[in-house]
Amino acid sequence: MADAPRFLLVRLDGLGDALACIPALEGLRNAHPGAAFGAICSPSNASVFSRRVQHVHVCDTATHADALGTELRAIGYTHALVATEEVVGYGLARASGAPRRSGFWHRFEKPFKSLWQYAQLTDAVYRPAAWTARPEHESVALYRLALPFGALLPAPDDSRRLREWLAIDASDGASTAHEALGFQIAGKLSAGGWGPAALAALCGATVRASGLRVLTLLAAPSDQGLALAVLEQLDADVRLHATLVPAASLPRWLHDLDSLAALVTPDTGAAHAAGMLGVPVIDLFAQERFEQLSRQWRPWAAPAVCIVKPAAAESVPQQFGAQIGAQIPGLCARDPRTRTLAR
Repeated sequence: MADAPRFLLVRLDGLGDALACIPALEGLRNAHPGAAFGAICSPSNASVFSRRVQHVHVCDTATHADALGTELRAIGYTHALVATEEVVGYGLARASGAPRRSGFWHRFEKPFKSLWQYAQLTDAVYRPAAWTARPEHESVALYRLALPFGALLPAPDDSRRLREWLAIDASDGASTAHEALGFQIAGKLSAGGWGPAALAALCGATVRASGLRVLTLLAAPSDQGLALAVLEQLDADVRLHATLVPAASLPRWLHDLDSLAALVTPDTGAAHAAGMLGVPVIDLFAQERFEQLSRQWRPWAAPAVCIVKPAAAESVPQQFGAQIGAQIPGLCARDPRTRTLAR
């Protein structure tokens, strides 16, 4: 389609930040069925998108706008969404040659920065510079960047469609078993005195209360040591049906998440990936700023519950695990992956 728009997403942050942009991409696709899409990503999120994003341009901290300018202009982008507040992101949008560019500005809350932001954009979208007591969800905030380009409200939240933007490794078939409870083991999970023994007790109590028999531990490469320690501390009956998934590529990790019946995680990229995949999530947050952070960063499209993780103490892992596990059957009953998507 000769006149179809070509959208460029500029997102240079971590994985969770990139995932929060998916509703905006889906909204633009709905508004412009023949549109083409590209994205500028950091190395950490460059492999997250499916082939719906035809061009992925990788930008690390050593890459400047001028170095990518020729590559971007060759695609002929017509619209750019600056889904970052990094200075280089605004520069890359300008360097792409896209005639229309949407991005955030702060009006006069930060006068000099705001005026500079405004000058880089054709469609400036206001976002408060400071934290608010009741922030909007990050996906909703980013979706507002797509509104000037024809996307319609409300922001899409059907994970059966949003998941099509993700590069899920299907080399050994689709993930259909959905029999395991997943635990994302991350450094922030150990905050508040939660050592390997306490985390192992938490995992065991949760899986018992959930009605699921199989436990799958997931961990980033930097957290594999902690995950191994947790695995070794599990009670024998739980360890018999427990596995630690080896660190893998991002598409393979998405496949591993999609194979789960439900996921328990501290607020990490895993929560946001599961949210877009439709995997039920128990999302654990610290007490500090719980209301704000859980409003802004709760899993977007999957059945989910956000819970404050208490400090570890005697009997707390067993009690907290029972509390978490009791939530899981109800979440699994709402799993969107079990419903047929009408075309």
